[in-house]
Amino acid sequence: ALLESEGFTTARYFFEMLRPTLDDLVEFPLPPGLEVRPVLPEHYRAIWAADLEAFRDHWGGIDTSEETFQRFFSGTNFEPELWRVAWDGDEVAGQCNNMVMREYNAQTGSRRGLLAGVSVRRPWRGRGLARALVSQSLVAFRDRGMSDAVLGVDADNPTGALGVYEANGFAVHQRERAFRKPFDG
Repeated sequence: ALLESEGFTTARYFFEMLRPTLDDLVEFPLPPGLEVRPVLPEHYRAIWAADLEAFRDHWGGIDTSEETFQRFFSGTNFEPELWRVAWDGDEVAGQCNNMVMREYNAQTGSRRGLLAGVSVRRPWRGRGLARALVSQSLVAFRDRGMSDAVLGVDADNPTGALGVYEANGFAVHQRERAFRKPFDG
């Protein structure tokens, strides 16, 4: 109410979605002709470029700086063995960037995994790739000993992401709003 009283309006809704258990996972198959391969350092630039391409029309944009690239592929939360990257020959078709929420888990006694980013490039959309990558990610978390998983999504995402996550057992856990105010220059 305070923001609205100052002339702000809701610009967008974002959801945190939770899969409260990693029991009874539905494993969706990859589309024909695609394969998931281990994430190797020599693939980092191709994976990064594919992710940027997939998110280029994402609301609010994406940071394409070298500093962000370095953070993306390093740090204590970088666990490439948990990532799921689908390849079509020598092209990255899509990826799911996964990590264990170490700090949160230590503070709460939880065993939670985070799907930090799911992206599919346009030529491979609409074929079930995201659904399969999310499914494989949940299996990887379960195999790592995690008990649940979370992700964030733009509620107005035009690619059907919300339905992909719901098909994999996620439900909206929290709602957030982004506000905007016209500039009175």
